[in-house]
Formats: sequence, structure tokens, C-alpha cells
Amino acid sequence: MPFNVPTLRQLIETGKLDIEASLDQVLPKFGIELALNSAVSGSLRDVYDYQSWIVRQIIPTSESEDQTIIDTARTEGVIQKLATAATGPVTLIGDVPVPLDTQLIHSDGRLYTVVLSNAPIDGEVLVTVEANEPGADGNIDDGEALTLVSTVPGIQPNGTTGEISGGADLEPVNEVLERLLFRKRNPPMGGAVHDYVGWCREVAGVTRAWAYDRYQGGSTVGYAFVFDGREDIIPNSSDIATMDAYIYRHSDPATGADVGRPAGVEPININLQLLTTDLGIGLTPDSSELRKSVQTSLDSYFKTLSPGQTLLLSAVRTAIGGTEGVTDYTLDLNADVPAAANQLHDLGVITWAIA
Repeated sequence: MPFNVPTLRQLIETGKLDIEASLDQVLPKFGIELALNSAVSGSLRDVYDYQSWIVRQIIPTSESEDQTIIDTARTEGVIQKLATAATGPVTLIGDVPVPLDTQLIHSDGRLYTVVLSNAPIDGEVLVTVEANEPGADGNIDDGEALTLVSTVPGIQPNGTTGEISGGADLEPVNEVLERLLFRKRNPPMGGAVHDYVGWCREVAGVTRAWAYDRYQGGSTVGYAFVFDGREDIIPNSSDIATMDAYIYRHSDPATGADVGRPAGVEPININLQLLTTDLGIGLTPDSSELRKSVQTSLDSYFKTLSPGQTLLLSAVRTAIGGTEGVTDYTLDLNADVPAAANQLHDLGVITWAIA
């Protein structure tokens, strides 16, 4: 049976009745007794509030304090992923090695430091750079330009990047909570299918992951993962190589013990492709705030879908019509949208119209 925490007004009224019963008289409208009763009732309400706060910390939920979630997750072996700096190759034109700690800059002001320099080959020098600031903003697509901050004799100032990746922001607390709940519901089993999902989500920047038993026959496990914090959520070749090595063998973030795929099992990365669906929606009433709420609801639904899962028209309608404040709407989607086994649904452009 639930316990209803009394309001301050109820506590004051109850205290007043108790005092009158004890004194066997009606208290005057203004007096020391009522003043003391209000003060004690306020303190008692603070105690109730503190007890309610404790209840929300005992079992971590979305209502718990961030630090409670982080600390509890740590005791369960789920460590919050720290921000990481992006790294990758840059090709410079020249005939001498580039000194370590040389600075390069992107046109938007992002700085990178040379951490490894190879010997010149055919007039080109391949160096490895690391972003000065950790975070997803340090990732750069293949083929962009970086410029030397200071002149290096024998090296031309402009270089061309390869895939500079691996940068990730500090893991949000809500994702720590998701991983904690997943681990409690799916305890580590030394190579069970759900372990591959847990391993993928331990890698910095990975927000969603899936795994499938017997993906290409016996003793195979298919796995896929995405980076929702990036503009392009599909992993690149560097991400896939990093994940493959991590699944093969890595140190457990909590214990430091070596863990990974068991012998005799072949993990197979699923070459994910996005299946983008554009929507035309008209809302009644129509406002910018309501549009943002509807888009948030649709984003939340799309992120529940797994590769190969069908986009349900009824679920899209529910996401729109179930948004608080929407009384009516129009939608140009008329049927479910199926997906191939390696396709993941992605919300495209929403064209807003007057319903």
C-alpha cells in the first residue's frame, strides 16, 4: 500500500488539532502556539522530503541524482566513459620527418598535435595527430585540410587528413543508467550474445549496439553499433577496426581482467546502412514548441528500432498523436516501412504543414 507524504498544510492542520486536543481549548487566531506549530511542521516536512530523496537513491532510476547513478554503476562494474581525443593520419608534403608535438590547425580553429611521424616516402610524410581537446568535435572526415601552425623547414604547410576518429564526449548519465540496467538484467556470461552488446557499448562514443546469434551459421555472432553523438552515426573503418580488436580481447573497465570473445566463436561486424524516412506532418494546434516535442517523440521511437526491424505506421502515429498538446494532425506516411537485415531506420527531414 503506497504511503502518501502529507503536505505542509496538512501537517500544520494536524499539529493544530493535536495542540487543541492536548490543551482542551481552541487556539487563538494569532499566538505563540500556532507560530511554534508552523515551525515544527515545516521541519517535519523537510524530514519527509529527505526520506523521499533517500528512496529515489536506493534503486537508481531516472529520478536519482547523477552521482548516485555513477557511483552505483561503478560498484556494478559499469564505469562512466570519459571523453576521448580523436586521432588519425595526416599526409604532409616534404622530405624530412615532422617533429613530435608539432601543431596543426583546422580552418575552424581546432588544434591537433603530431604524436607519431614516419620517415618521408616519395616526398610524402605520414604523421599521426591527436586532437588537443577531447570530445566528438575532434573527429574529421577523410580528405580535409590541416595547416601547420608554425613553419617546419622542408615541409609544406598544408596537409590532408585521413579518418581522424575516436573522439567522444563524456558519457551522459542517462546512458550510464541504461548500461547499468542492461548489465543487471543481463549479467556477464563470458561470451553470451548479450555480452557482445555490453562490450560494444563500453567503447567510447558508442550509444546503441545489437548482437545476433548464428548470424552466418553456427559459431558466429553478428554485431552492430552506432554513434548517435556524431552527424554520421554509422561507424567508419577505423571504428570497425577498433571494435574488432576490443571484442577480441580487452581489459574489463571495472576489474582490469582480460575478457573478450570465447575461442571458437567468430564475431562478424554487420555493415549497417541507414534507411532514412522523411515525413510530412501538420499539427493542430501548430507551434514551434509543439513541433519540437513531436520531433523528440519521433526520435525516441526511431531509436528503439533494431537493424532489420519494420518501421510501424501505427507507432509513428502514436508518437505524434500521443504528444501532449496535439489535438489533431496529418501525416503523409501511409504504410509500414520494412528494412533489410543490415538496414537501420533513421528519421529524415520533417516537412511541417498546416493541418
